[in-house]
Amino acid sequence: MTDKIKQLILFFNPYKGILYFLVLLFFFHFSWKIAIDGDMEGDYIYLFGKDITPAWFYTACLWLTSAVAWFVHLFPGTQDLIKEPVLLYFPNGGISIAIAWGCTGLKQMFIFAGIILFYWGPFLKKLWYIPLGCTILTIYNIMRIGLITLFTRGYPERFDSLHDGIFRYIYYTIVFLLWVYWEDVIVKKYRNEKCQRENTSVENTDAG
Repeated sequence: MTDKIKQLILFFNPYKGILYFLVLLFFFHFSWKIAIDGDMEGDYIYLFGKDITPAWFYTACLWLTSAVAWFVHLFPGTQDLIKEPVLLYFPNGGISIAIAWGCTGLKQMFIFAGIILFYWGPFLKKLWYIPLGCTILTIYNIMRIGLITLFTRGYPERFDSLHDGIFRYIYYTIVFLLWVYWEDVIVKKYRNEKCQRENTSVENTDAG
């Protein structure tokens, strides 16, 4: 029995990084679903039934709406886009895109931050890598909402496949790629430097 366990450990050892990533991904995904309830398309955030909507929530939605409108206006023929406080739509076709709290990307940033925070690696580097990753996710989120607004113009039936399908998968692909960079570049470099320091220390001890 012990030999079989050792064989399994040896078999999965090359994949321990990706397995740990998946464990963290699903843990924080389901933690969010369990803890955060309420309508993600609504105006309030609930933690185990208690309203925890922060004071800056509506301001964040206003900023996100303005950022998406700016992105959409980069494309020709989009100057007729109408921007109300947290609503985007074209007057001649498409659907109204309402920026609710579920559109802010808080869930994806929470999952990404949790993965990096509890994954192996130097803690001090996490202090800048997590904000950097959240910034990248925010930029993608602006592009995501903007492209949904553009692609559903005259084709409202596309919304579900874009919003709940293609662009959501891209969201988690970016989270995965951010983890890959953390694992293959930052963590690997940190381990190599640590090994070099340890080898240097041993050589100095032997020389003494």
